[in-house]
Amino acid sequence: MTTSGPETFVRPLAGVKVIDMTTYLAGPFSAKMLSDMGADVIKVEMPTGDPYRNVGPMREGTSIYWLNGNTGKRAVTIDLKTLKGLEQLKRLLADADIFIENSKPQVTAKLGLGQDVIAAINPRLIRLSITGYGPDGPLSSEPVYDALLQGRTGLLAFEAVDGVPRATNHFLADKIGAAFACQMALAGLVARGRTGKGVHLQSSMLDIMSYYNFPDMLQHRTFVEDTREWNAPPQVVVATKDGHMVLSPVTGKQLSATLQVVDKVGEKDELRAIADSRQRTYRFFEIIAEPLRQKTTAEWLPLFGAAGVPVAPVNGPDAGMIDAQVVHNAIYSEMETPLGTVRAPRYPMTVDGHRLPPRGPAPALGQDNGELL
Repeated sequence: MTTSGPETFVRPLAGVKVIDMTTYLAGPFSAKMLSDMGADVIKVEMPTGDPYRNVGPMREGTSIYWLNGNTGKRAVTIDLKTLKGLEQLKRLLADADIFIENSKPQVTAKLGLGQDVIAAINPRLIRLSITGYGPDGPLSSEPVYDALLQGRTGLLAFEAVDGVPRATNHFLADKIGAAFACQMALAGLVARGRTGKGVHLQSSMLDIMSYYNFPDMLQHRTFVEDTREWNAPPQVVVATKDGHMVLSPVTGKQLSATLQVVDKVGEKDELRAIADSRQRTYRFFEIIAEPLRQKTTAEWLPLFGAAGVPVAPVNGPDAGMIDAQVVHNAIYSEMETPLGTVRAPRYPMTVDGHRLPPRGPAPALGQDNGELL
């Protein structure tokens, strides 16, 4: 669908003012989420702009990464190295609800933006401080990027192929960090509603990734005395005659149905005789591997679906955007921008049945200086 016309409903965060003084992806993306939910987000950049404007694939001199992470915002440029600039920022903060920043603590201290100063400007302000490794400690002054966090928290080793550590092909840590930062902002609003006072919320990308990784990736370290090595689960991406699909039978009923679909019911006794559940699962996938290569993915999908076995195609990005359920859910919409027509996903929830597409394109550098400064 194409976004057009005024909205006939009120987004949940309408009336909430957010000052976004973050750079790169995690902080800006969290502020974009708040904008999608209705907040008035004002992005504050140095006169040279967020460095992320110049990173990655470009469209007419602007990063597509940056465009995707900053939709629906207003934007001003402020030189925080000057007294005038600091006063401009303080005026913006004076009636704001949320202030998000991801500067190193040494930087905010040097600028004179300690929490005591911020609280004096606006006692109801919710401040989110997102750092790489934490506000103090041996790594607190070190630069942090997505792959570094994946390496330090064990994710690269976890994703190793044939013993070679492998990074994900997208900015996983940054996007997860954004989601947690958005949660923090909402928690801050709830806390202020209870106390009437602002609050300073802090987290680090290291903290966030460690929390995110733990439930499954570190399940073998749940019990303190456990020293087992991680055993990777069997690969659920299976080969077909013309490609691959994802086959994920979990329950006994689904496993039996899978054997029936591929005409291997006679192998049940062999599988029952394997006591170790993990080894039994590996053997299960070995048994069905050859039969699966006899039909195409398009032939297998309805057969497994009809049998109640969880199955999905391995879509490329283009196919993923036109998947029947994706289209039905109206996940993507289009909007006109000075750089051309762009596609964007909506925020992944509805409000009384209303969808939440981006509220506008990413802003030009300093486009709202005249109105806001």
